[in-house]
Amino acid sequence: MAKMKTPAVLVILRVIMLILTAVYPLMMVCLSGAGLVYNGDSYGGGMKTVGILLITSGIIMVSGAILSLFRRNILSVISITCSAGGLILCLAMLHKVASHADAAGWADNYTMNPISDMYMVRIIPAIIPAVLAIASAAVNLASSAKSRRIKEESESAPSILGD
Repeated sequence: MAKMKTPAVLVILRVIMLILTAVYPLMMVCLSGAGLVYNGDSYGGGMKTVGILLITSGIIMVSGAILSLFRRNILSVISITCSAGGLILCLAMLHKVASHADAAGWADNYTMNPISDMYMVRIIPAIIPAVLAIASAAVNLASSAKSRRIKEESESAPSILGD
């Protein structure tokens, strides 16, 4: 039986997902976490831990996006778990760092905007590639179930040759 061809729309969405994954979870989330770890001595141990968890969440989301590209049921389930779990961890750490920044009065030296706004603008868009990875993995699960059902129906169909 021939393999099912991936629709062009799905391929395009996966390319967009990979680009956005490289920009947001990998660059923005991980590098924001790295900045917190690097400056952890002046921010305190709590912010260093938040930085480590931000880096971890970014890596987990990247793993989920990569796993969503494969058409294996178990990898799709792991992808959904990684993407959702990494996003939840990321948003929880964003809340912690934004709350800490507001409580400490951190502000941009030039614009005097709260630093929490900067963290929000950089990290909130990580939701988009995580949702795309979850959708991609869900499509993999659905198409796998559909192809399995078609295979079972074709095997159980009576022969038209009259063996």
